[in-house]
Amino acid sequence: MTSPPLLASVVITTYNRCAALRATLEALSTQTLPPGTYEVLVVDNGSTDGTADMLAGYSRSHALRSFKFAENQGISAARNRAIQHAAGEHLILLSDDVLVPDHFLQTHLSTLQQFPGHWVVGHSEQLEALNRTPFGRYLTNLEAGFSQGWRSDEAAPGIWRTEWPTARNLSLPRADLERIGLFDEQFRNACEDQDLAYRAYLELGTRFLYHTGIECIHNDQSADLDRYCEAQRRGAADTVRFCRKYERWYAEHGPVALMSANGPISRQDSPAVLLRKLFKALLALPPLRLTLRLLTRMSERARLPDRALGRMYRLMIALAIYRGWRQGLRSGVCAGQPSAEWREA
Repeated sequence: MTSPPLLASVVITTYNRCAALRATLEALSTQTLPPGTYEVLVVDNGSTDGTADMLAGYSRSHALRSFKFAENQGISAARNRAIQHAAGEHLILLSDDVLVPDHFLQTHLSTLQQFPGHWVVGHSEQLEALNRTPFGRYLTNLEAGFSQGWRSDEAAPGIWRTEWPTARNLSLPRADLERIGLFDEQFRNACEDQDLAYRAYLELGTRFLYHTGIECIHNDQSADLDRYCEAQRRGAADTVRFCRKYERWYAEHGPVALMSANGPISRQDSPAVLLRKLFKALLALPPLRLTLRLLTRMSERARLPDRALGRMYRLMIALAIYRGWRQGLRSGVCAGQPSAEWREA
């Protein structure tokens, strides 16, 4: 007699986050959903910090399967590896540094059942300990802004319709991916979730929900400005790839201002935009970028007000996005300016 299919497969990819990953796995071991009804699949994406040994010795009540890439293949390839081996009726994509409540799986599944044709994103807040540093408080404010931005109109108490999901904490029927395909592996660092969601919207008519009752904690144990800027730089290059893949969508919905602000100088630029481009191009030079980073550190040690430090953080992040965008342009994956068709739309 064959056993019934699992209700859910939790998919986690990880890279050199051993301590955070262990905490996430511990949280998944205390779920209200019976252990025999779900599995956890972890893809070690080329870690060198002992993650493989930790996974090999990890034992809890839920089923855990792990896979390892010798070298980092990007987040899309890692997720695809796990999904190809998943046995659950539903997939729950989860970052390796998210602490989930004990009702996490149960609430995701019940919401999918309540709202057929939808994918569900859970709520996330920053780790309270991060608020001890000015940059941690800056990230907390960003997270709060993201939370508000995801809310459109309320579909049910605590459940909001939203335009785009994040794969940090996302549930969906596995059958949907059997119809639209897996993650596009050209997106190694970012936009892979937007790409997947857009294909689901186009091909299946899928809609998305943001559930504030699924209260998770982003256990970002190494949140710092340098690491965040590097992630933004890599993500900006993938955003260029995304805008090239979906020119028509970006014409109607995309951040054309972001494209204009980071693209090459154009005759269409206003004097203000031209000055901003020249300013960023100057500050993005390695010596000036290093000087700005040193000034930021000195300002942190001097305990400048959070508002002043926030301006410096925004500038550093804007420069990282600028560098990533220009690297994407140089790779030939996207035009530097919106086309006439985009501007008319």
